[in-house]
Amino acid sequence: MTRSRTLLYFISIFLFLTASVYSQNSEKVIDNDTLKKNKKYYGLRVGLNLSKPILSIIDPNFKGFGIVGDFRIKKNYYLAAALGNETRTIELPNIENTTKGSYIKAGFNYNAYENWYGMNNLLYAGVYAGFSSFTQELDRYTIYTTTTPFEDDIRIASQEFKNLNATWLELKIGIEVELFNNLYLGLNAQLKRSIIVKEPEEYANLYIPDFGKVTEDNTIGVGYGYTLTYLFPFVK
Repeated sequence: MTRSRTLLYFISIFLFLTASVYSQNSEKVIDNDTLKKNKKYYGLRVGLNLSKPILSIIDPNFKGFGIVGDFRIKKNYYLAAALGNETRTIELPNIENTTKGSYIKAGFNYNAYENWYGMNNLLYAGVYAGFSSFTQELDRYTIYTTTTPFEDDIRIASQEFKNLNATWLELKIGIEVELFNNLYLGLNAQLKRSIIVKEPEEYANLYIPDFGKVTEDNTIGVGYGYTLTYLFPFVK
């Protein structure tokens, strides 16, 4: 595990513990009038995927930005979407590759958390369909040789493979905790299964924006993230 990935994991754990503390404190605040009906807020929640700009700072091989949002349509159901842009450099022993592209995904979340009066937190599971359009650029490669007296034959290349794309299905579980009035901190984990992937000719996809690293004969991807969002509410 790289140092940047390890640091990101620790940040995730810290934010999870912070969200848990806020959630526990929120549960202690209950309106004295127990007969008063709990207001259910319907509205648009939008914000940032914090994991991508943080990873951009701590990992020199990654640059990314993401926006997330959801819209409550029923008591426990939310339409949800995310979009963003990523640039990832993969460095392997014999090859260096840079992937650039954008992604979008949409689906719905089901909130399984029964809020007490005045609370609007979420403990949810979601299903999404994702799509990414990207390019792969071969930056450097080494020609394999068994002639040990000579140095490795390293070739500097700049070959770009354009018009690539991928689609996948995604399962997501997560929490959204209201830190302050209408401001939410969220954490989530994702399990992804690729459906259609367009491969470059005489080459391979090493990374797909938002889906993650690609290995031979592996159609499964995993991910995690944390978000900071603001709810623009109206009350029903």
